Amino acid sequence: MKPVAHRKHYSPAEVALLMGKKSNRALARKLGRSPLSIRIKRNLLGLSKIKPWRPEDGNLLGTRPDAQVALLLHRPRHQVADRRRKLGIPCHYERQPWTPSELEWLGVKTDGEIARLTSHPIRAVRAKRQKLGKPKPDQVMDYWTPKQDLLLGAMPDAEVARRTGRNIIAVVKRRRRLNIPNRFLKRHVWTQNEIALLGKLPDETLAKQLQCPLHVVAFKRKSLGIPACRAVPKRRQPPWSPSEILLLGKMPDSAVAAQTGRSVAAVIARRAILRIKLNTRQNRPWTPDEEKLLGTRPDSEVARQLGRTVIAIIHRRACLKIPAWRAH
Repeated sequence: MKPVAHRKHYSPAEVALLMGKKSNRALARKLGRSPLSIRIKRNLLGLSKIKPWRPEDGNLLGTRPDAQVALLLHRPRHQVADRRRKLGIPCHYERQPWTPSELEWLGVKTDGEIARLTSHPIRAVRAKRQKLGKPKPDQVMDYWTPKQDLLLGAMPDAEVARRTGRNIIAVVKRRRRLNIPNRFLKRHVWTQNEIALLGKLPDETLAKQLQCPLHVVAFKRKSLGIPACRAVPKRRQPPWSPSEILLLGKMPDSAVAAQTGRSVAAVIARRAILRIKLNTRQNRPWTPDEEKLLGTRPDSEVARQLGRTVIAIIHRRACLKIPAWRAH
């Protein structure tokens, strides 16, 4: 739950700034507040920065649309509309209102002709005609022929629409009006054998078997009230025995996996949990002759001669407290 933000009260110094001539946005940046907060506080204090209306400003109201007057007077549109309504000045329509003679043309003349005569957009003419319920005067009734009716239901609706030059909505309406079933449904038609498999197989497996989307199988099963088939959980491997744990790190993980009948990933994970390092290399014991060579020459030469690593030479020499070889 989000903490409730507490309102930051205005200090006397901030109130004094509100009485100045700076804009709301400038004060918001200076005081670290939002312009809306500044505007609301100024309105509460009666310090709103609304410009007084001049007589010449009022003469523009109603002579043109409010949006244009607002641009000319550098005011918000709502201030212009409120002032005009307060003075009882009617709104100036951006488009001319319909006259009775123009309304008589609707349904008699074409929409394009009326648009040219009245300077109304053709969309406005069409919308006004449809609102009044007037028919389209130049419409051409394209009736269905018996040959076209024979195509309905014999092929997909999209193919009928392409052959008859109609849209698919007109084809669907005509087919339904004649009570012709659609034999080319895209949705899956369930058979009794398929319904019997619901709940006996996982939805994913049944969807792949029936070659239909997963949500179709799940929706059909839920609509019939059939519980989902839970997948058989994988067999859990037996716990690690002490003898198996002793093998970790002493031989390669693949060899441990083959010997214990587990996967290589399980062996690596168990060794990581127990923090057992993989050390398949057998440490060769040091002989007295090898220890006599330590410190008699550089560690790299001794390592090369004895077939050991330089780190092993340094570690053994440090254990025996033998100083490193230095050239005289």
